[in-house]
Amino acid sequence: MASHLKMIISVELVGIDGVSQRCEIAKVDRSLDGARLNNFGLSLEEAKDIQRRLQQELTQFQTDQAAQRDRKCQDCNRRRSVHDSRYRTIHSLFGSCHVRVPRWCRCACGSTARLGTGCVETLLNGRATPELERIQAELGSRLSFREAARVLDIFVPATRPHNHRTVSNRLGKVADQIEKWDVAGPYRISRAGKSPVSVFIDGAYIRAVPGYQSRHFEIAMGRVVAQGRAPRQFAGAPNIATGKHDIVRAAMRAQGWLPGRDVTVFSDGEVGLQSIVLSATRQPVTHILDWFHLSMRLRHIEQALINNLGTYLGQNAASIVNYCRRYWSGQPISSSPAESAANSLVNARMNKKRQMRWTPIGAHRVLQVRAAVADGRLKQAKLDLAA
Repeated sequence: MASHLKMIISVELVGIDGVSQRCEIAKVDRSLDGARLNNFGLSLEEAKDIQRRLQQELTQFQTDQAAQRDRKCQDCNRRRSVHDSRYRTIHSLFGSCHVRVPRWCRCACGSTARLGTGCVETLLNGRATPELERIQAELGSRLSFREAARVLDIFVPATRPHNHRTVSNRLGKVADQIEKWDVAGPYRISRAGKSPVSVFIDGAYIRAVPGYQSRHFEIAMGRVVAQGRAPRQFAGAPNIATGKHDIVRAAMRAQGWLPGRDVTVFSDGEVGLQSIVLSATRQPVTHILDWFHLSMRLRHIEQALINNLGTYLGQNAASIVNYCRRYWSGQPISSSPAESAANSLVNARMNKKRQMRWTPIGAHRVLQVRAAVADGRLKQAKLDLAA
């Protein structure tokens, strides 16, 4: 006698009136005769199909319940008649949801309240859920857009393959909202009181798209560190509406900086990087020359011209400190956090073996999302990505 298993997956739905209904989602058949490990549990395709069906049933039920709330007239409390129904498509992380939405006739009392608005319109306000946009933006910032679409096709149920242009467009939408929220955010009072803020800043070059004014353009990136807070990463491209100094100022504000508080800048001595922080603070800052860049010039003094070394030291004389004393007292002496930020934000996605060329706005948007992913800001509830 054959040993055959049948597993039925169903869901119980309880409406706002307390009435429950059961809906069958899927059936899974298994045979114990000659069963192997590849028959254990659900396969990826079975799991994706169950997720897609479950999402469809839940979203339709949720839409129906919201429509019932909109059916009652707000003036006379009578139920309006059904005019007709239409279908709306909302793209979610677990597939595209085609939901039926009823349209109501005008109430006999003549009220026009909530016509075209209400709970349903608020619920279905958008073409894609914020979670899907956030996941696509994060993958697009970590991988190439085509690779991100391929990864989504492997693990996420969808009626049609994901498109790399959609990933790119939604990354741009999320990046613009992150940047808008960061720059417009109010001052945050640091838990560390009036502790100084350290800005580690560095630059990197990435390849520009054909037709741009130069073959490469420079990205400024780094970290803002304050006592009692997790480091905050920032990055900015040239020729963008939001200046690099605005991005640095927003990162400093997020770390509790207020005008008048001390700011220490660590860089490799490039004047342009220092000027970005000066424009951000609009006040004098303490600049410390990166020990690594200084030590490398001293180490290779035999191979370098003495005049070049003298010029370098002369230009940064005010930024040279007692590195030994700062090191043994536990204070930073290097811009290595900025170097680390350059590797995580720029090199891993835009340089090294990556062959993609960039426009300033495209690179800027990817950098905003990568910085938000690294800091954990992308998952914060404050970012209403569906707005």
